[in-house]
Amino acid sequence: MIELRRIRANEGQRLRVLRLAALADAPDAFGTRLDEAESRPLASWDERARRLATSTTEMNLVAADGDDWCGLAGGYVPPEAPDTVEFVSLWVNPSYRRSGIATGLLEGVREWARERGAARVRLYVTETNLAARRLYVRAGFRETGYTEPLPSNPTLRELEMALDL
Repeated sequence: MIELRRIRANEGQRLRVLRLAALADAPDAFGTRLDEAESRPLASWDERARRLATSTTEMNLVAADGDDWCGLAGGYVPPEAPDTVEFVSLWVNPSYRRSGIATGLLEGVREWARERGAARVRLYVTETNLAARRLYVRAGFRETGYTEPLPSNPTLRELEMALDL
């Protein structure tokens, strides 16, 4: 049974392991490069988990299969758009894909956005990530027409997608 829950304050090192696995598996799906994440001090991961566990403007969900973490996703409120939640960092371990975890994580962040009164959820997806794009369309997201270079690999473009709540 997969449990979807908000990260806890004492889980910084577990977050680091999962995030590094995500970046190694899908480097063109994220704005951060693996070497950047690996170089962060261990204490910064602990601080990040503490912040994400309690903040009202950012959060991280994890998918856990018993003691094994198999997915993550997050959301935050961009300072320039306080009525919006930005959906970020969706990743599911390849052995758990196509099991509904990604949809569950997406819905969890969407529910958090609703609870805080957001008017919309937006995200950026690499244009070549067709599976993710299909997932987001099935969830009701639509492309806005805005694109930008992927920060971790500027030869690729990210598409902005949004969902009104």
